[in-house]
Amino acid sequence: MQTFLRKALLKWRGSKRYDYLREYEQLQWQPLEVIEQYQFDRIKKLFNHAYDTVSYYRQVFDDLGIHPKDIKNRSDVARLPVLTKDIIRSHRGELVSATFKPEQLFKLSSGGSTGEPLHFYSHLEAYEKAQALFMLGLKNSGWNENERLISIWGNPGDFTQKTGMKERFKKSLSTTLNLNAYQYDRDIINGWIEQILEKKNTFIYGYVSVMQNVAEHIIENNISVTNVKGVMTSAEKLHDWQRSLIQKAFNCKAFDQYGSREVPGIASECPAGKMHQFLHSAYVEYLPVPDHPENLCKLVVTSLVNDAMPFIRYEIGDFAMPGSGQCSCGRGFPLLDMKIGRIADRFLTSRGKTIYGTFFVRQMYDIEGIKSFQFHQINPQFIRLSLIKNHNFNDAEAQKILRIESKIKQALDWDDLTIDVQYVEQIPKTIGGKHRYIISDVTG
Repeated sequence: MQTFLRKALLKWRGSKRYDYLREYEQLQWQPLEVIEQYQFDRIKKLFNHAYDTVSYYRQVFDDLGIHPKDIKNRSDVARLPVLTKDIIRSHRGELVSATFKPEQLFKLSSGGSTGEPLHFYSHLEAYEKAQALFMLGLKNSGWNENERLISIWGNPGDFTQKTGMKERFKKSLSTTLNLNAYQYDRDIINGWIEQILEKKNTFIYGYVSVMQNVAEHIIENNISVTNVKGVMTSAEKLHDWQRSLIQKAFNCKAFDQYGSREVPGIASECPAGKMHQFLHSAYVEYLPVPDHPENLCKLVVTSLVNDAMPFIRYEIGDFAMPGSGQCSCGRGFPLLDMKIGRIADRFLTSRGKTIYGTFFVRQMYDIEGIKSFQFHQINPQFIRLSLIKNHNFNDAEAQKILRIESKIKQALDWDDLTIDVQYVEQIPKTIGGKHRYIISDVTG
């Protein structure tokens, strides 16, 4: 009944959210060539819109001596320059479409994973499409629209308190419970678990690191959780050891999703555990990184959702590579292989060699006495390793940690490296509440 009333209310308000969802659900079963043509038609429409209504992009096209009608294939798309965060900050006003009045825009910001949040503008239709994309990912992971969703999220702006009869009525129709993960402790986690256990057929969505902490708490305290259908994570790289931990604690499968505030709904995992690109949401390009040890590529994405402030060939700040083969689930969407997270997650040695973050994360794989960690490079010769102990910590685990420095120095020929190990009670999160395993203050 709640679901029916919520849909009716949204429809009455002019929302097309569920119309978009049905369109996307049908599209995903089409052959790849049909979906790719659908995507390219949207790309051409976006480029015409950007040229006609966005001063920044008109200048870009004019400087290149081309017109959107000259974009006839995907190679032509690559003729346009990459859009960086610095460009967005410097030309924010010029990137807004003249089609939209100021009162039609609302200001959003990224989670600030690499430090300063990125501020940008969006509009209602883009929000409705983003919600449809979010629901598509959830449904592909086993969630049903009439089932309860608990969202454990961390952006403080999402928890602005709204009061009044209208807000209470909207809340009464919602099957989603939002829990603020921006700040939490053991008592708060206990409260979350109580709410999780209240009803059957519950689905959970949250940050990887937060879900890891909740899973550890469940296991450490021998709490039985049998009512959760699935857990979907986002915003951070889901490592295999974290997936196993979450699945053990909640007695269900864990799924990962990839996207950002700037470009929502880029990809999501299916029941077969494969990450599918949502071609109707974003156009993804893989730019090879010379000498990358894992042959990964820098991601450049074009949002097909937000017409108010188009992000064309946006350098999102992540590494990945295209997946291979077809998925057994039967969906036409191609595969994406997210093996590593942020581009900023890399260190530079005193000899100018780049070391990618996964190397450091892997040093912690066989250490069971650590609840959380962070490698922070201060300068080319110095890394601070912050560690939070768990109940498994003992002398043997301490010896493993002491050997990390020598292992890294030997493996990387980094003779002048010093690793300062500090045991702490907590590790600061980003502005948006995310945990960063790798931070570097060294540029080059």
